[in-house]
Amino acid sequence: MNMFERNLAAIGLKDAALATALREARGGAFQITPARTGQPTAMVSGRSLHSAYDPLREAQAWATAQAAVCQPGEVLIVLGVGLLYHVEALRACVSRDTTIGSIVPDLNELHDVCMVRALDRWMNEVEWLWGPVERMAASLATTGRPLRFLNYAPAAAMHASVHADLERLIRQQVSARAGGQVHVAVVGPIYGGSLSIANYAAAALEQLGHRVTRIDHSLHQVSYDVMTGLKDPRHRATLQGRLADLLGQLTIARIAEDPPDVVLALAQAPMTLPLLEHLRKKNFMTAMWFVENYRHLTYWQQVAAGYDHWFVIQKQSCEHALRYAGAKQVSYLPMAAEPSLHCPVSLTPEEQTALGADVSFVGAGYANRRALLPRLLTNEWAFKLWGNEWDGATTSLGDVLQRGGARIDTKTCTKVFNGTKVNINLHSWTGEGLDPDGDCVNPRTFELAACGAFQIVDDRTLLPEVFTKEQVLTFSRPHDLVPLVRQWLRDEVGRKQMADAARQRVLAEHTYGHRMQQFLAQIGVNQPDRVGAILQGERQAGALLARSAPVPELKPVLAQFARQERVELKDVALRIRERGMTAVLSREDLLILMLDEYRMETRDLL
Repeated sequence: MNMFERNLAAIGLKDAALATALREARGGAFQITPARTGQPTAMVSGRSLHSAYDPLREAQAWATAQAAVCQPGEVLIVLGVGLLYHVEALRACVSRDTTIGSIVPDLNELHDVCMVRALDRWMNEVEWLWGPVERMAASLATTGRPLRFLNYAPAAAMHASVHADLERLIRQQVSARAGGQVHVAVVGPIYGGSLSIANYAAAALEQLGHRVTRIDHSLHQVSYDVMTGLKDPRHRATLQGRLADLLGQLTIARIAEDPPDVVLALAQAPMTLPLLEHLRKKNFMTAMWFVENYRHLTYWQQVAAGYDHWFVIQKQSCEHALRYAGAKQVSYLPMAAEPSLHCPVSLTPEEQTALGADVSFVGAGYANRRALLPRLLTNEWAFKLWGNEWDGATTSLGDVLQRGGARIDTKTCTKVFNGTKVNINLHSWTGEGLDPDGDCVNPRTFELAACGAFQIVDDRTLLPEVFTKEQVLTFSRPHDLVPLVRQWLRDEVGRKQMADAARQRVLAEHTYGHRMQQFLAQIGVNQPDRVGAILQGERQAGALLARSAPVPELKPVLAQFARQERVELKDVALRIRERGMTAVLSREDLLILMLDEYRMETRDLL
């Protein structure tokens, strides 16, 4: 029996259908060549998938690095097939009770491996996931255990779109089964752009039927601003730091009074590393939605290890940087719009005169905007500039700056968007041209689209994932902006078609409701025994009653609640206490009260 037949015989013991499919596969996905050490290595289109010198040593180094970040109880999902040196090395690196799955998008690749490598000694200690991506996603979504995706980049790059679809479908399937109510504490910053996003996220969670505790620190901005006026920078920094520490303690106090399932902090929320570590010791789950460009604001380095889950608006380099700094779970979660606020509106003639224009820009006075926007000052059209932090701008820009450079609220922004024929959307950068590392898509892109407003936006590498070229117009060179404005000002029908298409895309995929569904689904995948169980309704009275058959004493306790009502220990204890001081308590009642007292003691955070 040759090597190929031995491998198929081993596979057939566990998955006969896979063995049959491999026998029918044609192979030829890889060009097989010998490495310096004699082992086979693989190439695709002239690109090596493994070391041309020592693929075994390379695989061992990769596996050791991956195993170091894995947690007990996780299912490890390897993306990238190659010749499976890395999967074999990972299997040897982790304990035997750790489940490893390997995604096989193309059976021709696994066919080639079976032809040149002996896999029969270990391959049945790995789960092989193959076939339609929908089937693979369904299998993984029902594991009931946390999933950790491990990317073997040289081979995974061949099927990046399949892997992206797989992760998206897993989140969708977890979200589709969601029926339980999660309690989320949303912690906002004292001030800044992420403050409104905290409000949008909290409102979206409530609209989805979840319970939300809003911890709003913007109430303390007045005190913070008073300190900003201090002349001595040492005094200013010390007092502002102490205020942030105090607000962190206030956050802990609010959480202790009504413990949530998840604490969701938005960028610049006053959450320090010691505070986050304290919450972890008390078994609270924390998440950060970092809605900032990680290259511009770098304080994430100090708190990366503190949060259980990070959600970011950038990919690849951002995710790598956070993991290197100690983040455990990092997921991509782009920005969105709030359709109840960002929507088409009709302006009165007076509003159109005051707020409308041929061309407008809304935003702060970053260096690249100061350098590029003067190009739009021409007699061909009326240009208006809105926003703050434009002090020191050129006289020409100062002449078109509205309301003296005052910040405008969301309602006014929406009217400006709707009253403008061509909205300029230029992402911020500290240089003078376009951001050479431009990847993330700002909130303005989604908000303009939700308003049904036409926009021209500087090109971003992640933009094609959220909008097509038929929905949002882009430019990639500064000197292209003026000709595009000139062209599209003349095309009212074309502007409306693009704007309408972009609005429909937002309503279908890019609202804060969509984002919060994705947020909870991702945490549900990562923590199936906690948030995942809640989302699937396992904490509802009906489900608890069904599982209490072996303990009949619990049935009268749970029967007090509606079948769809979420029930926790504290809820049962409250019902018992409501009977009054003279009530006769059963053994079960006393045990529940004792456990609840212990729960409150262990959650004593201050």
